[in-house]
Amino acid sequence: MKILIYSLESPNLKKKNMTSLRITTPCRIHLSLIDENGYTGRVDGGIGLMLDRPNVVFEASNSAEEFKIEAHKYYRESIEVINEIASKVFKRYNISNKNFHFNLKRYFPSHVGLGSKTQLSLAIATAITKLKDFSHLTHKDLTKLVERGGTSGIGWRGFKTGGFILDGGHDFGYGKEKETFLPSSASTSTNPALTIFRHDIPADWRFVLVIPNVKKGAYGDEEISVFQNYAPIPKNEVNEVSHQVVMKILPGIIKNDLECFGEGLKRIQGIGFKKIEIELQHKIVKDLLKFFEDKGLKAYGMSSFGPSIVGIVESDKEAEILLRDVQKSQKNGRGHIYICKPNNTGAKIEYID
Repeated sequence: MKILIYSLESPNLKKKNMTSLRITTPCRIHLSLIDENGYTGRVDGGIGLMLDRPNVVFEASNSAEEFKIEAHKYYRESIEVINEIASKVFKRYNISNKNFHFNLKRYFPSHVGLGSKTQLSLAIATAITKLKDFSHLTHKDLTKLVERGGTSGIGWRGFKTGGFILDGGHDFGYGKEKETFLPSSASTSTNPALTIFRHDIPADWRFVLVIPNVKKGAYGDEEISVFQNYAPIPKNEVNEVSHQVVMKILPGIIKNDLECFGEGLKRIQGIGFKKIEIELQHKIVKDLLKFFEDKGLKAYGMSSFGPSIVGIVESDKEAEILLRDVQKSQKNGRGHIYICKPNNTGAKIEYID
């Protein structure tokens, strides 16, 4: 068996007569929304980055005898999502599902702040269109089709490119891309959030990712309610978030200065929409953030609506020590803990001949 490996940025991605492929996605960490006020005529915006794990691993072929969806026993609740997303692609591009076989080999939990549905949705759409050799379609086309990026622009862009990403949100106001403060799940925006800046994450940074075994982050009606109840955020707070992003977080990434990066990241956790997201968390999540602060970490934060959090250090050794310390602090072994590396290339596609 011959396997050809590509990233989505590879110039000669599709090889003729390939009928099977495997897509391995990165994991998205959404560090903060920027503007839930909208006074400038734009709304949302955000910063985040992509990690090498945990992953979605999705396999597809279009040479099966009949349409079939399989999933590991732990992920079978995702079969409905796979069918829903695949059906959108089949219908939009008039593709017969007759010979497609899908197999979800690995998945990470939904609604814990890691963007698993966006990664899975884009893996499905990418797999189908690559196997059909629809080379005229752009990554943005597929993102719009599967209705992702309605609030955050990190996951959809990071699927393709990896790295640290700053997005500029959407036009805001009557008749614009977004007319109300709503999350992606309830947004009618036709365009995914605009990418403003993308940069490689420093290769030596390590991320201790903790997914506490507590109530999942807000989603569905609860998530909509949070946006409705707390937006708009005061103008002075969104301005301060923007200032920290431009003068601390971006320079920190560009200069490989974790202290500079972390000073900005810590500051924005006490203001704006991120402050609200953290206030809504279980005590275990808040205690973990305080644990990172007490340990003297240069940088740490919570992803999206939580409960997942990351502590950022500058070497494998530091990461291993931090992981052990977190494990000791977590009674009864609650949750999952990973040591993650930066993903600066996006999803990996393996064509199987």
